[in-house]
Amino acid sequence: MSMKRTYLYKLALLNIVAHKLRSILTISGVAIGVGFIVFLISLGYGLQRISTQQIANLEALQIIDVTPGKSKIVKINEEVLDKFKKLSNVSEVTPELSLVGKISYASSTTEGVIYGKNSDYIKLEDPRLVTGSFYTNNNSDGAIINQTAVKQLGLKDDKDAIGKKIDLSIIIGKDYFEDAENDKTEDIVVSISGVLENESSPYVYIPLEKYKSLGVVNYSSVKVKVANKESVDITKKQLENLGFKTTTLKDTVDQINQFFTIFQLILLSFGVIAVIVAALGMFNTLTISLLEKTREISFMKVLGTETNDIWRLFLGEAIIIGLLGTTLGILAGTLIGSGLNNFLIDLAQKTGNKPVEIFYTPITFILIIFTISLTISILTGIYPAYRATRIDPLEAMRYE
Repeated sequence: MSMKRTYLYKLALLNIVAHKLRSILTISGVAIGVGFIVFLISLGYGLQRISTQQIANLEALQIIDVTPGKSKIVKINEEVLDKFKKLSNVSEVTPELSLVGKISYASSTTEGVIYGKNSDYIKLEDPRLVTGSFYTNNNSDGAIINQTAVKQLGLKDDKDAIGKKIDLSIIIGKDYFEDAENDKTEDIVVSISGVLENESSPYVYIPLEKYKSLGVVNYSSVKVKVANKESVDITKKQLENLGFKTTTLKDTVDQINQFFTIFQLILLSFGVIAVIVAALGMFNTLTISLLEKTREISFMKVLGTETNDIWRLFLGEAIIIGLLGTTLGILAGTLIGSGLNNFLIDLAQKTGNKPVEIFYTPITFILIIFTISLTISILTGIYPAYRATRIDPLEAMRYE
């Protein structure tokens, strides 16, 4: 005689409720293990999202930085730029030149890098301006310096730097000219139009046209913008086949994702240990339950209960414990993460910093961890359920 499945699960639930303390401890063990995993992996996902969002936006992922690398033969000039523009999927090509020189204001002098960048290049680079404005006329005498240069030139503050004229003494290597035999040093005067947020070594941006007017024909690097993200890899390969070295933010994002994948696996391994301990606790609970119910199972078999019903009864206990423990664990892990996010956001707002969420739990991950945890619970209950179906009623009654 086969029992209804709803009745079997009801009976399994009654068996769990009958031993409240033991059941609470077992369910708590599962919940702690699952909650620990959710908490740790959410931290990994959150840190990964913060890192990737801060270094790249959608447009930046479409830009390829191209350099000659260490090659003395390959050069970037107008002829090469025309080749780049003719490549499929390329929407924009703009060069840049970086040279070392001296930056002077009044009696203060510092050494730094002097970049030649036209407005199109700056637009693709998208640097953060603290004060002032970018030069839009590529033939202007405007210049943009960083905060480090402001300090080292003895200027009072960033706003005080705007409009000040600075002297640049630039060393231009012979390789940047058409047929020069020696390096040259050129002096130019520019006016500061904006200040960039940066605390590294001092540098200056000037229009690339300034370098061109000095006879420069070769460049340090090029930014190549492609039509869409899907075309980046193809265009990269085309540029590399021409002998150039390429880098993209997509490469950086991929490296970050690889790092965080390893990081999440390490965190997951700690959480798995907690789940294994919880599974052993569940196994112990179900085994004790089996020993306590030996006589009951014998009577059920004598009365004609089918083996499958005995199997379902014990498996039902494992499913209920796993379901409750997993659900509570996921809720606990996400709520703790959400609570910490709210605390950090509130703290950031009070201190005037940018708020960030360091815990992030994707729905897909929740579904995966729910499925895995429930599967482990079912597997844990298989052996006790099998042992229950193998009980011999006569031997059990004789033992009792």
